[in-house]
Amino acid sequence: MPTVPSLPPWPAVEMAGRRFWWSPLLALSVVVVFAGFMIWNIATQLSAIQTIPQAQRYELRAVPPDDPEALRFDGSLLDSEVDASMPIVDHQEGPSQLRKARLVIDLDPYLEPGDSYDDTREGNREIHLRGPAKAILISQAVHGVDVYLNGVWLDGFPRSTAADRFMWFRPIMVPLPVKLLRPQGPNHLTIDYTSWEPHLTFSPVYIGKTGQVAFITEVLDFIGGSLADASKAFCLLTGLFMVGIWAVNRHDDTFGLIGAVALFWATVYTLSLWVHLPPAWRDAWLWSFYACTGALNALTILFVLRFIQEPLTRPMAVLVTLSSSAAAVVSPFLGSRGEVHLAHVWIWLMLPVQLWVLWRLALYVRRTRSGPAMILLGQMGVAALLIFHDFHVMAHRIGPLSNASPGSLLRLIGTPMYLTHLALPPLLIVMARVHLMKYGQSTERVREANRILADSLRRRELELTLAYDRQSTLERREAAQEERERLYRELHDGIGSRLVTTLFSVRDGHVNAAQLEQNLLDLLQGVRALVSNSPQREEREFQNILFDYCVSLDSLLSGKNFQLEYDVPSEHEFVMLDDGARDLLRVVEETVANTLKYANATRVSIRMTQTDTGMHLRITDNGQSSLSDALPQRPAFGTSTGMGLTHMRQRVEQLGGQFHFELTDTGAVTCVTLPLVRGAEQPSAEGSDGGSHDRGTGDSATGTPDLNADT
Repeated sequence: MPTVPSLPPWPAVEMAGRRFWWSPLLALSVVVVFAGFMIWNIATQLSAIQTIPQAQRYELRAVPPDDPEALRFDGSLLDSEVDASMPIVDHQEGPSQLRKARLVIDLDPYLEPGDSYDDTREGNREIHLRGPAKAILISQAVHGVDVYLNGVWLDGFPRSTAADRFMWFRPIMVPLPVKLLRPQGPNHLTIDYTSWEPHLTFSPVYIGKTGQVAFITEVLDFIGGSLADASKAFCLLTGLFMVGIWAVNRHDDTFGLIGAVALFWATVYTLSLWVHLPPAWRDAWLWSFYACTGALNALTILFVLRFIQEPLTRPMAVLVTLSSSAAAVVSPFLGSRGEVHLAHVWIWLMLPVQLWVLWRLALYVRRTRSGPAMILLGQMGVAALLIFHDFHVMAHRIGPLSNASPGSLLRLIGTPMYLTHLALPPLLIVMARVHLMKYGQSTERVREANRILADSLRRRELELTLAYDRQSTLERREAAQEERERLYRELHDGIGSRLVTTLFSVRDGHVNAAQLEQNLLDLLQGVRALVSNSPQREEREFQNILFDYCVSLDSLLSGKNFQLEYDVPSEHEFVMLDDGARDLLRVVEETVANTLKYANATRVSIRMTQTDTGMHLRITDNGQSSLSDALPQRPAFGTSTGMGLTHMRQRVEQLGGQFHFELTDTGAVTCVTLPLVRGAEQPSAEGSDGGSHDRGTGDSATGTPDLNADT
């Protein structure tokens, strides 16, 4: 089958690093093309409408107290002007009061013959219906408005009254009905405003065809209304989200700082565009606006300083606090008389600190060449320009540019409309992105530290495993050594001692075959119990155990050449816990075995005395302190290991008692003193606890002769 040649790979697939380089460029191109088309469309429609440059008459009057709805226009005259240039700005000097303003505009210069209804040409008005050809646009009906054409009310927003204060900040389009327009004139447009504000703003008024005016109205409403509401909602949600992250992760307060900035932005814009409130609440509303704006200014400065890792010095902290809180502190004492000038003074108080922060950020950008810092600096610069625009437009420092071309968007600059909200979402996104990048870098450092820690932990675990293995080996060796020592002690002190007694009884002919067999069986059972590590626990009284041993020993050894004496009291019987009885019996057995092996004694005495708090055991013999090499006993048992006395002393000390061995001219004395009650005073042992003396070779533990020998 012929093979199909494969196509060369797609270049973007070959170069993984440049696979999607065209994606952001394509998206940016689409946005730029779309924005360019929208700007061209707006400029085209804007060139078709005209700006009304002046009003034929302007009057400002106080609303009389007997007119709470502000319906009449007969109050005291406060200001008037003929052929007043628009937009008109009027500042009140004096106490706060409800005022009403009226503008009268001559429309005849802007009308064409076809804009009005001609009865002679068009016939009956009731039959031939025609919509308006022209419309006016009040770019921002800030204080509420009523619009009249030749004395007939056309449209408007609710205006302030004695009981209500309205601020709309919305454009309003008013079509001019053809049946109200006079073909021969005069045609007058009357606009009424009422306001509690100390300054009045009469926005630019445009006139043109209905379609073009409607389009520009929607543009202004979208920019100043829809986008502003979206920005407020975005700031609110962003602030709540950031504060929520901070509440979970409080060790890093930058999230809380960004959240507070976003929430204060939302609050400031909500207060700025607040539509309705009772006039009595206006002072509280204004103070809240000043306080939130000052807090927003201070928090923004803190965020920038936190980002550039520059501490806020004490003098600069004082300047930030004073400049940010100046309006909120001073406004309650100024009243309406100083409100007109307070905003203008306050902006100049905050400006130096803001410029200083931007300068520090610019130095940080120059020093680090950080991309996020550059973006943050650019966004803050754009926000500063828009804030500058909003302040000067609302303070009426910037009017419409009359020299601009008809299609220029600069004609809308003088419209009293907030634009700062256009920079809010991008600025917050940049602030959040900047911090998240830093947080990501910190997280990466933490991951690297965790990786190093995990490697160290693995190495440490390996070391611990090896150490554990070595320790386990040592413990097993120690356990084996302890078991060997236990077996040796039991063989030496128990089995060996009993073998010695049996051997002596056989040698002297004191035992018959049946007794010998029984003794050997008992020894065999003892060896089995010892090897199986399951010794039988003695639960009998120690007096009975010792008495049985003495009786058995007496039956094996007593004769014409050997005499056993024993005295075991029957009162105050006691039971020793654990292996105490066995250990104490081993001391007795080893002592008797040493006497038989090395002392050549003819008499052994075992006597036990007891009180309520203690027990004293005394074993004596009449043996010789030194033996001749010609005696037959010594070669039969070999050389002493020197461990007999050591084992006996260890057993007694483990029981909490005292062990004493002494050689005298008349024989050997072994004393054991054992307390039966914890903390009880022990009976004094007979004799001194000086150096131990033995009949055999040297004792390694005491440096004295020992009677013990291996069995």
